[in-house]
This record gives sequence, structure tokens and C-alpha cells, in this order.
Amino acid sequence: MSIAIPAEDPRHVPNRAVIDPAAITHNTRALRGLLGEQTALMAVVKADAYGHGMLTAARAALEGGATWLGVAHPASALALVRAGLDVPIFTWLYEPATAAEVLPKVIEAGIDVSVGSERMLRLVAEASHAADRRARVHIKIDTGMGRNGVLPEAMTSFAEALGAEDRVRTIGAWTHLSAADDPADPETDRQIDVFDTACAMLSEEIGPIALQHVANTAATISRPDLHRDLVRPGIGLYGYAPLPMPEGTRLRPALSLTSRLALVKDVQVGQRVGYGHTFVTDRPTRLGLVPIGYADGLHRAASGEVDVVVRTRTGDQLAAQVGRISMDQIVLDLGPDSRAQAGDAVILIGDPGAAVLDDGDVPSAEDWARAAGTIPYEVLTSVSARVPREVREVKA
Repeated sequence: MSIAIPAEDPRHVPNRAVIDPAAITHNTRALRGLLGEQTALMAVVKADAYGHGMLTAARAALEGGATWLGVAHPASALALVRAGLDVPIFTWLYEPATAAEVLPKVIEAGIDVSVGSERMLRLVAEASHAADRRARVHIKIDTGMGRNGVLPEAMTSFAEALGAEDRVRTIGAWTHLSAADDPADPETDRQIDVFDTACAMLSEEIGPIALQHVANTAATISRPDLHRDLVRPGIGLYGYAPLPMPEGTRLRPALSLTSRLALVKDVQVGQRVGYGHTFVTDRPTRLGLVPIGYADGLHRAASGEVDVVVRTRTGDQLAAQVGRISMDQIVLDLGPDSRAQAGDAVILIGDPGAAVLDDGDVPSAEDWARAAGTIPYEVLTSVSARVPREVREVKA
């Protein structure tokens, strides 16, 4: 087995993704505070915890009151077990080619597995034989996403197959809501009707479903009637709420993206900047070069749409990113009176609530998402592996 060696020494890279585990703990507590005592919280730490570091985030969320951990891939679930995190762990996304090797290890480790088709049921049953241990499964019901899960019209056949299989133990049933971030959309209620009907069909065949879970971050915030036995917040753990939080409750972004000015130079009117000359100076000004670009996670589609913070020796200032974002660098219009110098820190993503400037205009993942026409999830997970991660508490 080969182990990848980083191509670049992080000590020689000015860019940093600073992860604040205290913010994840805070956010978990805030979301846990929305739940009744009977409802558990599964911290979703898939995709390396949305770019925050899976083990760091998992430990921080458990400290904040999470009692379950959820990941998409079985390999991630096994990594959580190897790290000694002794809590229920749930994984849901695998395919036949690797399932034969990985699923026996998952089942042997006591990890809960999703089953969303008769083929997946057979894969899990075969893996349970190999592991010589009964599998713990959650039945995934496709209530309208069109992704993984048993379709309602296939539920009768699936329930019969499940009832005849003695190598699995049904722990729960679950689904994924497609429109919970829009409370006015009737799709959520339609999906729940489908889910409840399917659960009733399952219960007729195998008995009561002990654990039901449907709520993502949005439904955790806005639909207490859907909390049921377990909620599965993801993006909320990392400080971004798809819907307004209750008054008096704030989530704290847990990732800050920083760099430093590599160069500052004075230019005249008419200076072209970047590929395609999409920006031309209309006054004498100072330009700052920052050694970070779309290969590090800044979306090229956001070019020229976000102001960042420069920490000069005489105080913090906002500076517009101008011209097209390049692979490895961006340019800032610092303004003619800026006192910025090469080596000054630049905050590209931070927590707007922890005011660095008087007006609190620290750019967030939400700002970059809006500029690029995407969502904070993609912005956070796009921060690439060549940006070193630094774990430390940031004062709120």
C-alpha cells in the first residue's frame, strides 16, 4: 500500500484554512437546543466534514451533544472507528465492486449501513456472512429525490425480501428531503406522506420501525414536527444555516481561509488586470497580489464580486478582488491611500459575526457562494488539499 506524500511543505505555503473546533461544538449545541429530549443528533461529517477535517469535526460535535456520526462512504466510517470514536456510526453510499471487500469490515466493526434496494440487501447479507456478524441496517426510502432508496412501488417486494433475510437487523428507516430549505414548498410534506406510507408497509412485514430520521439542517431548524427519533444536520454544524435561526441563536462559521499579500504596486489609470482584461483601473491606485486562486478553492465564477479583508499595519481594510481569478493568484484593488504592504495578512473567508471591521464585512462562504452562483457547501468543500489546515480556536 502506497501513502501519498504532500508535494508541498505546508511551512512554505502562505495560505491556510483555519478550523475552529470550538465553533463546531457551539453550533452542535445550538442545534441540539432545538430538539426534544427524545430526539438524538447525528453529526454528518461526510466529505472530510465539509472540508473541516473529519476527526476534528467529529470530536467537536460529540463534545457539543451529538450522539451519532454519519458519513457517506464506508471507508470514512472505518476511519472513525479506528480513531476510537465509540458512538453509533452510520454510512450509506457504496457500490458492488468495492462492497465485497469493505462491507464485511464495516459490519464487523458494528457500523450501521443503509440499504436502499434488494441488490444492496443481498450485498449486506453476503457481507454479514463474511463478517460472521448480523448487520445493522437502516432502510433508505426514495420519497422523491430519485437517488438512492427503495421506490414506493417496489416496497412490497422489498419488504418481503427483507422479512425473509435473517442476516440483517433493521434498526431504522430514513429518507432525504429535497426542498426543506424552502418552507413554502409543499414537496416536504408530500415526501413525508410517502415516507410514512412506506414505513407502514415495512412495519406490516417486519414489525415496528424503531428509529426514523428525515431532518437535515433546514428541517432541524424549521420543522420540529419532523425531528422524530434522530436529526442529521450537516452544513449547520459548520456555521451556515439555510434558514434563519431562532432569535438569540447564532451559528459560527468554523472555517477561515487566509493568505498574505505577495506584492503591492502603484498603477496608473488604464491598468489592465487579469485574463481577458475584465477590469481596468479608472484611477491611480494600489494593487495587491495574493498567491491563492481557483486551484485552492476560489471559484473563478466569483471573479470581481467579493471584497476581502487586508490586515495592514495601520488597521484592517476592505479591498475588492478585481479581474479574473487565476489558478494560483488573485489581484486586489487596495485603493490609492492604502497602507498595505507585502506580507500583510488577507482574510478571504471568515466569520462576519466576529467583527474584524466596524461594519463586520468579513467575507463568508455565503458571500463567495452568492458571487459564484452556488451554495456554501460547495465553497467549503472546494478548499483544496494544497491549502494546509490549521486547527485552533478563534475568539468569537
